[in-house]
Amino acid sequence: FVGGGVTALGDKLGAINWQFAANRKFDPDYFGAFLSALPTEHKGVRLRHAIEVRNDSFLDEAFTDLMRRHDCALVFADEPGWPMPDIETAGFAYARLQCSRPEEDAGYPAKELDSWSKTLKGWAKRREVFAFFISGAKERNPAAARALIGRVGTP
Repeated sequence: FVGGGVTALGDKLGAINWQFAANRKFDPDYFGAFLSALPTEHKGVRLRHAIEVRNDSFLDEAFTDLMRRHDCALVFADEPGWPMPDIETAGFAYARLQCSRPEEDAGYPAKELDSWSKTLKGWAKRREVFAFFISGAKERNPAAARALIGRVGTP
């Protein structure tokens, strides 16, 4: 995967999101080996990794410790039914905002965008933040991103 051209993005490359299915449960040996196998650079390009889990078995201190040891971010996925722990495990944060709605011009109600803005600004005081609108009402995601950028500002 890494050798397939993703590093051509150079310093524009953000974190790589690795998603695991809801039926994948935490196994310390498996995830220890997986995280150890992730490269931290390729052809001079720094590689950062975000791990998205969808099973409550990952709400385990052993998993959190593994993530911190490998400087991998635990994805904060705004999706009902999935674990959404706000646990700092890396020098960056990674959020997937997945609840945009077709009836909202900006994807999310203003109150929720204000709340996300506050959350992201708080995270940004301590670390770099990657936040994406994905899923939900896909046609609303660009408007949601613009509305959130307007609230958060840009670096």
